[in-house]
Amino acid sequence: MRSLQQTVDAAGAKAAEHHRVVILGSGPAGLTAAVYAARANLAPVVVSGNEPGGQLTITTEVENYPGYPDGVQGPEMMEQFRKQAGRFGTTFKTGDVARVDLSRRPFTLSLENGEALTCDALIVSTGATARWLDLESETRLRNRGVSACATCDGFFFRGKPLAVVGGGDTAMEEALFLTNFATKVTVIHRRGQLRASKVMAERAVNHAKIEFVWDSVVEEVLGEDTVTGLKLKNLKTDAVSQLPVEGMFVAIGHVPNTAVFHGQLKMDGEGYLEVKPGTTFSSVEGVFVAGDAADKVYRQAVTAAGTGCMAAIDAERWLAGQEG
Repeated sequence: MRSLQQTVDAAGAKAAEHHRVVILGSGPAGLTAAVYAARANLAPVVVSGNEPGGQLTITTEVENYPGYPDGVQGPEMMEQFRKQAGRFGTTFKTGDVARVDLSRRPFTLSLENGEALTCDALIVSTGATARWLDLESETRLRNRGVSACATCDGFFFRGKPLAVVGGGDTAMEEALFLTNFATKVTVIHRRGQLRASKVMAERAVNHAKIEFVWDSVVEEVLGEDTVTGLKLKNLKTDAVSQLPVEGMFVAIGHVPNTAVFHGQLKMDGEGYLEVKPGTTFSSVEGVFVAGDAADKVYRQAVTAAGTGCMAAIDAERWLAGQEG
């Protein structure tokens, strides 16, 4: 098998650009890391990915990030993050990383367009992607009644009947949280029993506002401009029914965007990158991880930004130690 460098050379690419710090990902974690790294005179390069701004670019109103008392549109917020990072000297490259070589320093990164980068320190903030049901109607009504984050969007559904799709701990947490706003929460699960832990399952089953539809899947999200209901199919009887709701929360898990690091960085069984407790240090010295690529618990913009700050500070101090 040819090495990464041989592949780059064979493609006729220019010699790899070298940078002290490269940041992969341009969501709250990556751009916060860029602000801190740039202010430390590390001249970071942010590889934005093919969805610059991360998950917040497909989010409408953000009301739970400090400093925005009137709320802010997700894309506008990310553009402000980007401008702030650029003000201090961050440079940006668009596209995804196709291959990485973390076996030796400087690390080598190959972008999908064939461009190659090397760096002394790498900050991974590639985030995670919510799993969806892959329905046309679900996609069309996303952010218009369809969501994958109760903590982010639950407030907008006060006094409305809602549905949660899923049967694990995350789904139960979402359902329980939504009872603070909804008139009723209906949990739709494709099996006849929950996969959630006993404690979480009991809390949900015993809650007065939560009902369950078992052995069923969503076939269609109903509504033109906003969600008005769901078309359900029972997997045992094939019976089709409609459930009137004004919001659907999909809670069937997230997929961390870490596939390119398989075999190079330690990760758990779900693909989330492992970090040393209390730090952003990965299993490879000089590689730091921030945001949802390592966080499967909180998954909030503010927590991602916090770990982005940590990663930049960890990288700065590590680089200083290498020079000293």
